[in-house]
Parts: sequence; structure tokens; C-alpha cells
Amino acid sequence: MISRLTSVVSDSGRVTVLLSTYNGSRYLQQQLDSLYAQTHPDIRILVRDDGSTDSTVAILEGERAKGRIELLEDRGNLGATQSFFALLEHAAKTETDFVAFCDQDDVWLPEKVARAVAQLNKIPQGRAALYCARAELVDEDLKHLGYTDQPRRVGFGNALVESIAAGCTMMLNRGALLLLAGRLPKHVYIHDWWCYLVVSCLGEVVYDEVPAIRYRQHRENVIGVASEYERYVKKYRRFFGSGEGRHWMSDQALLLRQIYARNIAPDKLDLLELFIAGRTSLPRRVRLALSCGIRRQRRSDDLLLRLLIVLNRY
Repeated sequence: MISRLTSVVSDSGRVTVLLSTYNGSRYLQQQLDSLYAQTHPDIRILVRDDGSTDSTVAILEGERAKGRIELLEDRGNLGATQSFFALLEHAAKTETDFVAFCDQDDVWLPEKVARAVAQLNKIPQGRAALYCARAELVDEDLKHLGYTDQPRRVGFGNALVESIAAGCTMMLNRGALLLLAGRLPKHVYIHDWWCYLVVSCLGEVVYDEVPAIRYRQHRENVIGVASEYERYVKKYRRFFGSGEGRHWMSDQALLLRQIYARNIAPDKLDLLELFIAGRTSLPRRVRLALSCGIRRQRRSDDLLLRLLIVLNRY
């Protein structure tokens, strides 16, 4: 659910920024400078390089020598998701209060961290919570292109079928950090979707309508905001093609049940069980396709989702 709490806002808390890099020398310094310019007073920057072959490591070593960042020694190529998971595991062993995922090529607005901390400090102590926000879309030269869409619905029923929580805007409180870090899976689509799925199921999601970052769009993006045409081409290939991708959503749901089943509330567990059972039962797929418990943000996407469910390609 979306937090609507009205408790006193506090800016206190130690924040660890988790930055995974890979051949990012072109934009990295600009991103680091935006981290140094944050208004929140207690920030640590923890970096893991995922096997860069350009000058990224040289830049990071220079920043470490100045005492500005901490750099993990492990530099094997894990891919973006597992690299961020490695950072998450490392941060969980520290006394940090919050962690924030960071991409190498964006620019954070100065109040990003402080605003996220203030929102998460409204959540009752001990409850897992995830903050995410809208982003300003910019081109390679930081010229304004637009803004990411605002979600109509945030929560578990949405998280089963898509992610509205961009990792580059995301912050986790300590409850969410510990919930996730001890049981990280080896194979998920992308780290931010997994975090959104788990926390929406077992905790609380806070969505901020105020843009938090300048989200750079360029050809080297691992995950970016595609054009309408590109989005639908990708969806067609993913769900109607053969091979990998056919069951990304239900595979994640299976992992969620496998890891967290004992912690899930009965109503959410019922929806999860129906979501999984549809893979082997046409009547249950029809029931799921007609359910109002799941929903994608765009109406056209939602209609496509329900068709894919009936065709057992979800």
C-alpha cells in the first residue's frame, strides 16, 4: 500500500548509497558530484565495479584516495542485478539505517536523499518500507525530455506483474534491507523489481510524485524508458517469442513463495497461489485473468497482460 502516515518528519539516519559501475567513465564523475552535493548530512557511498575495461576503475580509485567513497575489492562480472545484490549484502552487515540504489549515469537532485529519509522516517519502526519516486527524463546532455509516468496503483497486485519502482530512485529502510539481504535469489529479472515485489508483499511502499533524479536516456542504458514502439516490440518478443522470458512474472512469484511463504498475509498468499496455479490450470488462468487483484498501470498493458495469462505466457 502507499503510505499516508502523518507522523513527525525527521531527517535523521545514516544512508549508504549503493553504486554499481560498469564501463561508465563517460558520465560517472557527474553522478558522483551529484552525490557529494546531497543536502542530507550523513551519507556513505559504497561502490562495486562489475569488471569495467575503460577508465571507470581509475576514476573510482581517485575518489577513494580522496576519502569520498568506499570501493569493494571484488570486481568480477556478475551482471547488474547480482552486483547490486552483493552491495546490498555488504551494507546489511553495517549499521546503516537506509540504503539507496544508484546508477552510474544519472544525476541526483540535491534533496533526493533527504526527501527519501524524511518519508521513510514516517514509517513505524521495525516495518519494512521502500521509497521510490518520479524521475525527470533527460538526454545525454541533461536536456529535459519529460517525466516518468505516475502510477495509478501501487502495491502487491501491481508488483506481481510489473515494477513502477525504478531502482535509481529507490531507498530501503533497515527493515527492508534485512528482509531482503538474508535471502537474495540467484535468478531474478532485475534487482529493483524484486525489491518492489518483496516489500509490497511484506511491508510498505511509499511513492513520491516529486521527481528525485535526472534519469539519463542513452543507448548504453541497461534499463531505460523506451519509446512506445520499442516497448511493444520488446513485449511482443518477450511474451510471444520462444525461449527465455515466457514465464518471468510467474517465475518471480514462485521464488517469492519459496522464500517468504511463512511471512505472507493470507489475502496476499491467496492471490500469489492463484497466480502460480494458473501455470498448470486453464480454469485458474481464466479466473486470474478476470481478477481485479492484479493490474498493470497502462490500460493497454493491462489488457495485454490478461491475454498473456490466458495463453500461459506470464
